[in-house]
Amino acid sequence: MEEWLACCKAEGVKPAQLTKLPPALLPRVLRLPNWLFSRLASAMLRIAPEARLSMWHDLQKAQATEIAFLNGAVLQVASTYGIATPANLLVTQWVRQLEQRPDRQAGVAAVSAATLLQKLRAK
Repeated sequence: MEEWLACCKAEGVKPAQLTKLPPALLPRVLRLPNWLFSRLASAMLRIAPEARLSMWHDLQKAQATEIAFLNGAVLQVASTYGIATPANLLVTQWVRQLEQRPDRQAGVAAVSAATLLQKLRAK
């Protein structure tokens, strides 16, 4: 999100405010300790437990994802301005690798957010 916000700023784009908080504050709120985040952002936590991202559904159905349109677009804008985007690059590479796998479902289940974060910190 921080990488995307940096790209928005460089492009002079003001992101729409879809929550009670302005987009620029969301990365800070997401880093709060769980107990505090739960109190401050309870509305953001009201998501059905069975909800999944459309990209997850695409991978499950062996369909092309929108990774190029989403994270790929961040990479493209960032390259124009020399903005580092290691998180978007890692996610984009991971999803493109999954798109090539015949056992996509196993790959999606096997990689957790913690694993991606660990890979990102190792770079």
